[in-house]
Amino acid sequence: MNKFNFIKNSHHEFYELKENDLIKAEDRLGFLFPKELREFYLEIGYGFINGNNNAINRFLDPATIADITLREDIYEFDPDLDGIYEDEDKLVFYEVNEGVYLTLDLNDPDKSPVFFFDKKTADSLEEFIKKVDQNDRYFEDMAD
Repeated sequence: MNKFNFIKNSHHEFYELKENDLIKAEDRLGFLFPKELREFYLEIGYGFINGNNNAINRFLDPATIADITLREDIYEFDPDLDGIYEDEDKLVFYEVNEGVYLTLDLNDPDKSPVFFFDKKTADSLEEFIKKVDQNDRYFEDMAD
């Protein structure tokens, strides 16, 4: 299980995730995270893609994803989430900047296409990670 090993390098900052924390978030949500995202969490964890100093570039931890999806804790009344991030078949997983997120399409059981607003930027999470490892802002040009 070394599908995402290529992303482990010195210029990114990741934190180990215990499977129990993943399961707790899934229990809160009432569904399992997409296969690719689960693999990434268990192999790499969550954390930051280093690149542009003006961006957050954060793979969200499962508890934060649950908070956003369920509109709990600090996300309960977050106006940045209204309208844009409410599709039931999309899951917020990556924070670009404060209030700007990327989502995964939940309709494919094996691969998780990545979206920047309504624009598909990668056919899978693996493809997204390879691209963002090379250029942390590649998807912004695709949104125009």
